[in-house]
Amino acid sequence: MQEWLDALEEWPEPADGFAAREQELLRVRSRDVLEHIERVLSHVRRLEQSAEGAVQLHFSALSNRTNSIMRTLTVLTAIFLPLNLITGIFGMNFDALPLIHTATGVWVAFGIMASVGIGLGLFFWRKRYLDTHPH
Repeated sequence: MQEWLDALEEWPEPADGFAAREQELLRVRSRDVLEHIERVLSHVRRLEQSAEGAVQLHFSALSNRTNSIMRTLTVLTAIFLPLNLITGIFGMNFDALPLIHTATGVWVAFGIMASVGIGLGLFFWRKRYLDTHPH
């Protein structure tokens, strides 16, 4: 559009007054169109920035949700790892392990595992790692 305005400035001046007036009106309208184009471009840039902000907000919310899910999975892993260790120790093929040859050994091991699991669950719940609505 700027090239159009530059080309209008280079046109020779017409001889009669009517053509000169028409040429001046064409210049005015061309500058008006250029101004409108600049306004539209400014508006488009603002809309582009707003859209970019909305996309960044979406990615931030998605990242926050992913972090919450990963925290919950980490806590569940931390609860079940000691239980797997206890099960692995009692699953070994040794005769010298305590509680292996007693009738109450299974229940004692189960009680230890339940108390460790419940204890860790309560610990993480009080620390709000298992809270469904983090504050």
